[in-house]
Amino acid sequence: MGERLFLGVDGGQSHTEAVVADERGRIRGRGRGGPANHAEQPGGRERLARAVGESVGAALREAGLATEVSEVEFDAAHCAMTGGADFKEEVIRSIVRARRLSIGHDAPAALAGATGAEPGIVVIAGTGSVAYGEDGRGRAVQAGGWGYLLGDEGSGYWIAREGLRRALHAEDGLDERTQLGERALCHFGVKDFRELTMAIYAGRIDRDRLASFAVEVESAARQGDATARRIMSEAVSWLVRLAVAASRRLQCEACKVAYVGGVFRSDLVRDLFARELIAHLPAAQVIAPRFDPATGALLLAYRAAGWDLTEEILSNLERTGRR
Repeated sequence: MGERLFLGVDGGQSHTEAVVADERGRIRGRGRGGPANHAEQPGGRERLARAVGESVGAALREAGLATEVSEVEFDAAHCAMTGGADFKEEVIRSIVRARRLSIGHDAPAALAGATGAEPGIVVIAGTGSVAYGEDGRGRAVQAGGWGYLLGDEGSGYWIAREGLRRALHAEDGLDERTQLGERALCHFGVKDFRELTMAIYAGRIDRDRLASFAVEVESAARQGDATARRIMSEAVSWLVRLAVAASRRLQCEACKVAYVGGVFRSDLVRDLFARELIAHLPAAQVIAPRFDPATGALLLAYRAAGWDLTEEILSNLERTGRR
C-alpha cells in the first residue's frame, strides 16, 4: 500500500489554499489558487475549477508528489468553500480524487483550525463576516453570514463601505472632516468622488477591490482620524455581537472564542475585540487561532477517515506548518 495522503482545501473570497499531509500529520506541501467565490455567476464554474486545481496542484508539486492533481488519490479530502452553489460538489469531484471526499461551508473548517478541532466559537471577518460555534455534543450555530447587501457587519467590505460613505458625507458638509476622502482617491487611483462612485456603480471597482479599502480606514484610525476610529470601533462591536449571539444560542458563556480573517490582522482590532468581548462574556476565553482554515479543513479530512486527532498529529501539524 502506498503512502496515505490527506487534503484540506479552504476556498475563500480572496484566494484558495490547499494543504497536503501524511497520516502522521506532517504537512508535505501547500499551494494557493484564485478566489472560489461567485461560483453561481457566469464563468463561476470555471473559476472554481481553476482555483481548486491550481491550489491542490501547487501543494502536490511543492511536496514533490505529482505534477498533476489527477495523479494522486487521497485517503480523505475535505473542501471548505465560501458561499454555496449546488454544483460545487460536482465541479470539485471532477478534479479531486479521494476515497472519502467531503465538501462543506468554510466556517466549520475555520473553527476546527482555530481550536484544534475542539468545541468553541470562531468569528470570521474577512471580506464578509460570520460567527460559527459548536458545543461538542452535535449542536452547531451560526450568527451573521447574510452577505454584503443584508449583513456582513464588521467585515472588510463593511469597514470599507462605511469609510467611503462617511468620506462622501464629509465632502458634502454632512460630517466632520476626515482624511478618508483623500485616501480613497489615492487608493482607487481616481481624480474625484464622481469618478469613484461611477466606477463602483458601473462595476469597474468590484466588491473585493472595494473591500481592500478597509486597510486604509484602519491606517487612518491608527493616525488618530476620529471618523476612522469610530468606524473601527463600530466594526469591532458588531463582531463582538456575533460572538455573543452564538454563545447564547449554544448556552455556553465559558467557551473558547477564536478570531480568523483579514480584519483581525490588525492588532488594534484584536485588542479591542478581546477587551469588549470579555466585558460581555467574562467567562469566555479569547484565543488566537492554533491553525489556519486550510489546516482546519485537513483536520476534518482526518476525522472523515476515522482518524483520532492525537496530540502527535496536532504537534506535527504545528511543527511542519510553520513557514
